[in-house]
Amino acid sequence: MREWIIMGDVVNSSNADQIALQKNFAQLIKMINESFKEELASPLTITLGDEFQGIVKSPEDVAFVLVALEEYRWRLELPILMRYSVTLGEIDTEINPVIAYGMLGSGLMEAREALVEMKSAEDRLVLNGDFPRKRQMALSLNLLLELQEQWKWKDRDIINGYFLYKDYKKVAEVLGKDISLMWRRFKSLDFTSYQKRKKLVNLIYGDRD
Repeated sequence: MREWIIMGDVVNSSNADQIALQKNFAQLIKMINESFKEELASPLTITLGDEFQGIVKSPEDVAFVLVALEEYRWRLELPILMRYSVTLGEIDTEINPVIAYGMLGSGLMEAREALVEMKSAEDRLVLNGDFPRKRQMALSLNLLLELQEQWKWKDRDIINGYFLYKDYKKVAEVLGKDISLMWRRFKSLDFTSYQKRKKLVNLIYGDRD
């Protein structure tokens, strides 16, 4: 049966503090599994210190999980970038609903091979398999990921505040910053464009706003 398989790894993980990376990466994966229990057919599971895999139930859930991975890392102050390999492919064994281990199928091999091959590519997301709107799905999510790559780690409090409140006035209040300054930072970080790109992802992956 064909399933939506997600695999991912941390970009340039060898340059990071390995102990801190493993601890924080595990916390990120835990947050996703707790937030998306209903969307995950098999929970995200760390297969190596800096890699994970899991199975979601629909293309809409692919978008939910990948966007959340990107947004939650700011909340956890996790200064990493991740690559993603998403495959609609065959899994021959039963889906393990507890941990994403012990399953076999050509889809898993295809997802793994694509993740290895994309380490020299510019995009951080690759889609594999035969399904409608494949090119649109890949482009929309890569545009979202591309914008986040432009954000600087020194702005993490503002970026996290945006994800939590969406309102520059509330973020200014929480951070004890001048409102006009916060408005300018929201503009310079181009959060309006981020919202448009996120809406495009939702439209293409789930046919919804």
